[in-house]
Amino acid sequence: MSEEIAIRIKGLVTRFGEQTVHDGLDLDVRRGEILGVVGPSGCGKSVLLREIVGLDEATEGEITFPYFEENDIEPRRGVMFQDGALFSTLTILENVEAPLREHTQLSAPLRVHIAALKLSMAGLDPSAHHKKPAQISGGMRKRAAVARAIALDPELLFLDEPTAGLDPISAGNFDEMTRDLARSLGLTVFLVTHDLDTLHAIADRVAVLYGGKVAAIGTIPEIEKDATGWVAEYFSGPRGRAATRGAAER
Repeated sequence: MSEEIAIRIKGLVTRFGEQTVHDGLDLDVRRGEILGVVGPSGCGKSVLLREIVGLDEATEGEITFPYFEENDIEPRRGVMFQDGALFSTLTILENVEAPLREHTQLSAPLRVHIAALKLSMAGLDPSAHHKKPAQISGGMRKRAAVARAIALDPELLFLDEPTAGLDPISAGNFDEMTRDLARSLGLTVFLVTHDLDTLHAIADRVAVLYGGKVAAIGTIPEIEKDATGWVAEYFSGPRGRAATRGAAER
């Protein structure tokens, strides 16, 4: 993990009518880190993700990409949405090929080759490549969604609740895949999750959103040391203690 800043969020305000979701939120994401983003339901975690990737627009504030701007590089972003959001009428291979078809001039055989490679990198056996999303398990659909997210070789990878709905073994395997991909591809990962096991397993740092701002940021031990209120309850409650024990055993 570098000290270079991949994403900088300053003074972000997000309002929906009379509801204020973000209220002067500041956050720096370091290049090469896996940043876990947590907070109570409705605090704006997924909204923040969508604003960073350009799908939604904040009311006030700015989102910049300092490292990429300093080096005159376009920050390529890959996104895995909640539940995968795969095209139900396309095969898994065709889903991963879709962004290549849309954004490149590559030949059809080369697109297929790259899509198959990305699926293999995400841990999907070739026997699954020609199946539709409804014909494979939830864990496999999530892996396919990650393969599609990395199809265009992004530097920034955004994962929205990637292990939600998975059994503990599948979630653990998904965490391992995420960590391996991040390290081998040099990705900066912005990970929205409620999964404490995932945070302990792969997050370099954690940012806690609460009250419209970043209430705490750091490694889990750093956050736990000075935690109060909701933050303390989240990390030191029964599930938090269980996740800590599990991490120590691993």
